Amino acid sequence: MSIESNSQSHRVTHFGGWGDRLVRYLAWIFGILTFLNALYYILRTANPVIRSDGWYFLDVFVRRVLDGTAGLGDFFVKRHGADHAQPMGKLLLLAQLHYFDLDFSIESIVGVLSAAVCALLLYCVIAKSRWNDRTDVGRHIAWAAMCAVLFSLNAPGIWTWPLVAMQYLTFIPALLFTWTVWRSWQTGRYVLLAVATVTLGVVDDDSAIIIVVAVIVAMLFAMICNTAPRDRKAWLTIAVVLLCMSVVRMCYGLAPVEGGAPMSPLSSYLTSLHGRLNEGGGLSWIFIPLGLSVMPRAPLWGFTASSWSHVVAGIVAILLIAHGLFWWRAIRTRCNLATFIAVCLMLLSYAWLAGVLVYRVSDYGNDYLYQERYVFLYQFNLIALLLFWAGLPKIGPEVSTTKYGWIGRWLPVFGSLALILLQVPLSSSAWHSRKYLVAYYHQMAVQLEQLADNPGNTKGCLPELVVCTQPLPVRKELVQLLVEHRLNVFSPRMHDWHPYIPKFQAIPREGARKDSSSR
Repeated sequence: MSIESNSQSHRVTHFGGWGDRLVRYLAWIFGILTFLNALYYILRTANPVIRSDGWYFLDVFVRRVLDGTAGLGDFFVKRHGADHAQPMGKLLLLAQLHYFDLDFSIESIVGVLSAAVCALLLYCVIAKSRWNDRTDVGRHIAWAAMCAVLFSLNAPGIWTWPLVAMQYLTFIPALLFTWTVWRSWQTGRYVLLAVATVTLGVVDDDSAIIIVVAVIVAMLFAMICNTAPRDRKAWLTIAVVLLCMSVVRMCYGLAPVEGGAPMSPLSSYLTSLHGRLNEGGGLSWIFIPLGLSVMPRAPLWGFTASSWSHVVAGIVAILLIAHGLFWWRAIRTRCNLATFIAVCLMLLSYAWLAGVLVYRVSDYGNDYLYQERYVFLYQFNLIALLLFWAGLPKIGPEVSTTKYGWIGRWLPVFGSLALILLQVPLSSSAWHSRKYLVAYYHQMAVQLEQLADNPGNTKGCLPELVVCTQPLPVRKELVQLLVEHRLNVFSPRMHDWHPYIPKFQAIPREGARKDSSSR
């Protein structure tokens, strides 16, 4: 028995040496390659043409910057209804205006760079959550799979719609806030927590409320399950967070509100959502988000509609088992930094889905869950699963039999490797669609230039050109603003950066900027 134990120890130690280094190098190589693939895809494919909400920001923010009347409050202006102030987005918009002629693809570039920061933060979380195991092979596999999710091209709309990609920028303070909550809980130091909470509240506006609620619920969950101490530091941590967030919310009450329509009462949304439930929404509310978080569409040839539905059903079944194991282990495992943040992210992903159901599905129907921009939110259930696995003790294929059995040992490994391998066909499919996207952007630019010549001609306007729905005086003023200052599709530099944008020959009126570099 002693000889066998020594032999097993030697094998594990040996693998934990060269094997651990090999897997670590491979994980980093894969992470860098997926990042570069996403970055290059954005550089070639992200939409630079002003679209959708960009017209609102042009009206309430950019116009005031150009005429010199913008103040601090303009960074926090938002519309009535379910809208957010997005001060970081407006700060980036200011940089786009001054240095990139309002090229909106810059937001996508910032988005993928922010996703890279998130990946590095997650790696640091994993590194600080070790249980002194003999090897980190499983943790490196988990982190590589997280990179696969963060930089995946499974839903190209995340990256081609700049405003969606930029959501990663606002997720960085959320991740740092969650980490700081754990640190304050453990050390009893609250100055940094106050700074992190105020920063989160300012940057994320009312979205920060959801994050704070998720973190507090995760703390209470850990204390009730006795996986974390229920002491004075825990209650002080919660008190500091609530106090700081309350101050930020009171300040946001002074922020200007322009445009949009007031929200209906919550009861009306819930009543409408109940109607969607009677239309068969119950299963689709689970089936669609879980399936889309892995693969929104068939990445390989040869799938019929029936066979593909079976594949998606299998994926959803596996993820449901994984979610069950997640909470089963969360109740029983001593909490550390990685598992705590994982529980926060899982609760946050549930809250995001609930928000989509209440405020979008209730109005637009169950099929609205298929919107590509929501895949960004769905994917965080995978990040939570992977991070939780990475934070558990004794993980990985090299570990001997445990009481959790075969599924608990190997499901995370197979799932991680599957996510990694899936990126090849998913990426190939996204790159194949590039030519169609570029043709669409060309059409948007042509129609926008036609509006500059004749603002009254809105026949055949593409849906993303929401300026076509504005009253004629507003439409004429906004389009002329772009023409006079040579912004977006009317910028000569934009033509050099994006050759598919046609050149506009109109001459700006007197008093407009004569050269884009003079700004």
